[in-house]
Amino acid sequence: MRARIAAALLLAGGALLAPRVAAAGHARGTPLALPLVQGGHEPTLILAQRSITRDWGTSEESTYVEVSIPDWKSEGWAMALSGVVPGAGQYYLQEQHSALLFALIELGGWIARVHFDNLDEQLRHEAQVFRGNPEDSSSAWSFARWEHNTGGDPAAIHALYDHDPADFDVRIARDPAYAAGWASGPGPPQDQFRNDLDRADGMLERKKYASTGLWLNHLVAAIDAMRVARIHNIPLQENMHIRLKTAWRSGAPAVRASLERSF
Repeated sequence: MRARIAAALLLAGGALLAPRVAAAGHARGTPLALPLVQGGHEPTLILAQRSITRDWGTSEESTYVEVSIPDWKSEGWAMALSGVVPGAGQYYLQEQHSALLFALIELGGWIARVHFDNLDEQLRHEAQVFRGNPEDSSSAWSFARWEHNTGGDPAAIHALYDHDPADFDVRIARDPAYAAGWASGPGPPQDQFRNDLDRADGMLERKKYASTGLWLNHLVAAIDAMRVARIHNIPLQENMHIRLKTAWRSGAPAVRASLERSF
């Protein structure tokens, strides 16, 4: 009996809630939704989008300041300048005294090199004039005299003279096997000829020293320019650092790196 009474009450309550559930389902699309309003007026659904903007404002992290460093000197550029022209890198670094010193050493080295080269050529030319033309029997050294005194075949030494006159001069000046080709006189002509060649070799050796000095001057000047530039930049390096900064520009975030100097 009690079960029948409870079922009757449940059916009566469902009949009373049926219109509201129908209205809610018609308005929200599902019978499980709760009623939005009372009455017969159906609400209109309006979709709206809100745009959210943020103003970052000015702060230490978002302010970008360009810092110029007029005193900064490039170590690589200074080194390259002095490597090509000694003293140029020092002049770029405003080191006038050392720039003048390296430039004078370079100038002196070239003058010495040209001077010794000219003396070398002059002494060898004088030695060749002294020995004369070996094909002339009246020369200080001749093929005919050597052949007459030794009975040997001058073809090999003649071929050497045709292909390498410098080596030929060394042979007749220092090899006893070719001493018979020299003419006799009050003074041994072979000794005088050898002395002229020795003096020419001395000038050639000094020319090589001058060339080596020039290369060393380039190397030392380049290293010195890099050292001076680094010493010049040390105070700037201690006061400078790289900072990454963020900012909001044109509706999008931006990141910038800057080299800053503290005062």
